[in-house]
Amino acid sequence: MTDTEYEIAHFRPDHEAQVLEVLKELWAQGDATRAKLFRWKYLENPHADRPLGIVALHNGRVVGFRGYFADRFVLDGHNDNIGVLHPGDTCVDPGHRNKGLSVAMGRLAMQYDTSKYRLFMNMSCSKSSLPGYLQLGFQPLAKRVRLMQHGQNPLRWLSHIWQRRPSAQVRPLTDSRIEFGRFGNILVTDSPLPAEMTSIIEAQGHAKAVLRLHQDQAFFAWRYRNPVQKYVFYFLLDGDVVCGYVAVGISANNLGGEILDYGGRDDQALREILSYIDRNRHFMALSVFSYGIDDRLRKVLTDLRFSAVHSLQTFLKKGSTEKLAFPILIRPTAKSVTEKEFMIDGIDLRNIDSWQLKPICSDAA
Repeated sequence: MTDTEYEIAHFRPDHEAQVLEVLKELWAQGDATRAKLFRWKYLENPHADRPLGIVALHNGRVVGFRGYFADRFVLDGHNDNIGVLHPGDTCVDPGHRNKGLSVAMGRLAMQYDTSKYRLFMNMSCSKSSLPGYLQLGFQPLAKRVRLMQHGQNPLRWLSHIWQRRPSAQVRPLTDSRIEFGRFGNILVTDSPLPAEMTSIIEAQGHAKAVLRLHQDQAFFAWRYRNPVQKYVFYFLLDGDVVCGYVAVGISANNLGGEILDYGGRDDQALREILSYIDRNRHFMALSVFSYGIDDRLRKVLTDLRFSAVHSLQTFLKKGSTEKLAFPILIRPTAKSVTEKEFMIDGIDLRNIDSWQLKPICSDAA
């Protein structure tokens, strides 16, 4: 790539139509759904101060796009507005690939305001994208190890793999094992309760200083409107008062569930909800990523027979699930990275114990 052949620029509203054309290969949905997804993800995010994306232009036309999904984290007693950018959808027109455009777009993103966005975090790198992120100076934070209930059962594992295939037929939630409504002290619904979920998050105590996702009513009202995902919410009730919740992402065929978000006023809330899901066999395969799981949830998952499982890509390779899993990657947004850029008031951002991450942090959830 020569300096004059391409222009790398920040996304502007007038780029939207051409960006959607480039994203056709990455997002296989129809035009209307693709436009709706783009607006939800990049234009309506309450954690972003403006649309966050980089375009590659050739003769004034968009031939590449790299989007950034914004999250806000809080650090109790220190800072309540730590911006984190997740490198998300990256796509280059087939006629302009292998010219370094993806890395070039990533370098321009390092000009984002570091007072608003402190860190880049990638939670979905793959074998093909990992080298490019390492070239940009990203460092591993933790491994993305998947825990699956009854994961040692080969039929459950095969069911999980089958459900995640790209060609899986999308079925409506009404065509599932899940019964919606109130059952004793459990409420099952396909809609979030933003006020109640916010109250749960605010009531939770934190034994140590960790960076945790900023989850308020605006976040909950927006986050679960993703037009290409399905979610089910389980609420634990004490009378009419919500005491805990678990949000589950649903596979295309409704047989698989992934725990994305959770909260409880006490140690028993998550146990009661997950035990209810288990007793009623809502899913052939229920899973969660191991990062960010605190001790109380880990105990519940162990009791419910969750265990680490390989992905399809690592199944035939030699090594443990931990060793072979792809990492979460981080990098300060500062163009020139020094040791101090990885520290906030004595908290080392490179230590996974400094974070309370949830899968809902990822743009892929």
